[in-house]
Amino acid sequence: MAFRSRSESEVWDYLPDFASQQLPRYTSYPPANRFSDDVDGEAARTARTARTRLAPGAAISLYVHIPFCKKLCWYCGCNTSVPTVADPVDTYIDALRAEIGLVAQDLPAGARVTRIHFGGGSPDILLPAQVERLFGAIRSNFELSPVADIAVELDPRGVSPELVQAFADAGLSRASLGVQVLDPEVQARINRIQPRMVIESAIRMLRDAGVEGVNIDMMYGLPGQTLEHVVETATFASTQDADRVAVFGYAHVPWMKKHQKGIRPDDLPSGEARFQQAEAAARTLTRAGYMPIGFDHFATPGDSLATAEQHGQLHRNFQGYTDDACDALIGLGASAISSLPGLFYQNTADTSAYRSTLSRAQSPVVRGLKPSQSDRRVGGVIERILCDFEATLDADLRIAACSSLAPFLHAGLVRLQGNHLSITARGRPYVRNVAACFDPDFVQKPTTHSLAI
Repeated sequence: MAFRSRSESEVWDYLPDFASQQLPRYTSYPPANRFSDDVDGEAARTARTARTRLAPGAAISLYVHIPFCKKLCWYCGCNTSVPTVADPVDTYIDALRAEIGLVAQDLPAGARVTRIHFGGGSPDILLPAQVERLFGAIRSNFELSPVADIAVELDPRGVSPELVQAFADAGLSRASLGVQVLDPEVQARINRIQPRMVIESAIRMLRDAGVEGVNIDMMYGLPGQTLEHVVETATFASTQDADRVAVFGYAHVPWMKKHQKGIRPDDLPSGEARFQQAEAAARTLTRAGYMPIGFDHFATPGDSLATAEQHGQLHRNFQGYTDDACDALIGLGASAISSLPGLFYQNTADTSAYRSTLSRAQSPVVRGLKPSQSDRRVGGVIERILCDFEATLDADLRIAACSSLAPFLHAGLVRLQGNHLSITARGRPYVRNVAACFDPDFVQKPTTHSLAI
């Protein structure tokens, strides 16, 4: 499979009927909004202990959720809060350590942790001693591969030499920095004042500590944001030697995230302006030498994500695009989601309930889903469409999706030759729309998912 670079003349077409659709991001299939309380802690334990599901020597990835930030950004859609006296970080770390012990005892002999990803919230809220305590619990309960890939998401404003050193001492290999936008007026509108020199300083600290991989996250569709702002941020990312850049569209969901009420809807770019911003980010990054990965990631040619894309080994998990081919992804912490053979499950999002449950040595799992054989087939097609922009379809899936695909075929966004579906260059911005054609349970509803673009 060859890299999919963009030509200088390639410009995306704004097709409002498709761009304005609200769609799942399909980081799992079925999506997490279809989980139910039929799955509990006992089901999760069975999935971890059943040797028909996880064999001895299985490769395990851990996701560790830190649901706290020093200050809330108004655009944020994550499960996070500002810690208080009644909801402190230190006792949360105690609960995390307890969950680590509960989960580790269920895994088969020889199971190895090959990846660890710290997300949030913002893990930079941790003190160096708390980082050491967490890694102490992980290393004493799990068998870590000597070449385990360890990553963390960081707010540049919270990066300090001491914190970076604590993570580096634990083996940190990659950090993702939330840059979002450089323009100070847009930063003020999203309650995230972050001078350029703060970001540059954070990158220097990571590089000086020997952290080889640096990712930058940026956004489009923010209040007051213009095309020029997006190009400025994308250009900045390319000059910082970032290995990967993720470009996310702002999802305005104040009915779900109350702090987003700080953003005035009238300040948001129009649908066409959002689209042009997404296209400008992609154009700027590919001209700077980045390879487009899926619909929202970009990577340097030597990066492992780009290599996985080139060889058809790209995947999606709850953190987005990945080259991780683990046997199981286990989420630790409040709201964390796990993916094991035959089961998805999620912990309670309530940090108080999370602490209380684990203080009694009980499982914090509150919901999930057992995917059927049909779910697994559909999920496999959706993953290949989103990762490869093509898929080979079983005849029944092709027939079932035929009417939904018709508008995309007519518009020249997809090609269908026998049972082989491919997305054209013109159709790549709309790949999530095409993926949804294969989801038999997808229903277009307002205020349910993020915009396609």
